[in-house]
Amino acid sequence: IVEEHDVVKIQNISYYRLKEFAQPFAKDVDGCIKYENITFHEVLGRYYQDKNLRIFLLHALEKIEVSLKTRISNLLGLRYGAFGYLNFQIWVNRDKNSKSTVEAEQFRIKKNLLKVVKRSQLRELKKDTNLDGDGFPSVWLGIDLLMFGDVIKIVELMNPTHQKKLAKCYDCNPEELLSWLGCLNLIRNICAHNSNLVDINLKTKPKVRPYWLKILNEVTTTAKDGSIIKKPSSKLAIVIMIIVELVIKINSKYQWTDIQRVIKNLCRDNDERAKLLGFKSYYTARKAVGFLLREKFLNC
Repeated sequence: IVEEHDVVKIQNISYYRLKEFAQPFAKDVDGCIKYENITFHEVLGRYYQDKNLRIFLLHALEKIEVSLKTRISNLLGLRYGAFGYLNFQIWVNRDKNSKSTVEAEQFRIKKNLLKVVKRSQLRELKKDTNLDGDGFPSVWLGIDLLMFGDVIKIVELMNPTHQKKLAKCYDCNPEELLSWLGCLNLIRNICAHNSNLVDINLKTKPKVRPYWLKILNEVTTTAKDGSIIKKPSSKLAIVIMIIVELVIKINSKYQWTDIQRVIKNLCRDNDERAKLLGFKSYYTARKAVGFLLREKFLNC
């Protein structure tokens, strides 16, 4: 049932776009798709809350991206000088990456970098002291100009010593950092391209910290031998956990009010709605951010 005041909104929002946000409530009844336990007004609400959440998460993701680029620039710049980062062979993990792989990635990333430099209006790029003979910028400018995906690739290529130093900045280990960054790169693309975020179900599960299990809903599956396996949900909740973990290391006073409000509105005081997002319950969804803050700083 569509309320009269919602008609105008329908005229400006694609039917298939709205249908995405009703999909979790779809049931196949004798070959006919029916939507249960949800009103059209709530579908609209989920659409608008998704939009709000993407905007708020982009703000937090930008903080992570800027911090990561700065940390990498300082790590490579202080060790190899202003332009040493351009020679990938001196800082990559040569035991894990073949010479041909390193050369291919070096060519690709440097090609992307030159494209960005050519388009950039940054005044610092007009100074000869900030460029090498081939027109490449110093590490402090270059890393900052790269796309997030290329920056993550640089972290993946780094030797273990550099990875450990970088991960330590965020109070995690290299495996966690790489896993989390891969997830956030996906989330960043979803936010930037206006895709459905609230109903996300990650195909590649990020590393989970034990105390997150107090917040995350568990999914039960049956193994081949018949045993029951419980795994944490791979939905929105785990994304929130990752972002909070990283951001509070960058800024412990970051304001989470907007994100918490969206989560509350999506849950609608309802445990089942909270589980759709990957939380154990409505209560844990509301307390998720505060819980992680206590875990980080009080070791509760």
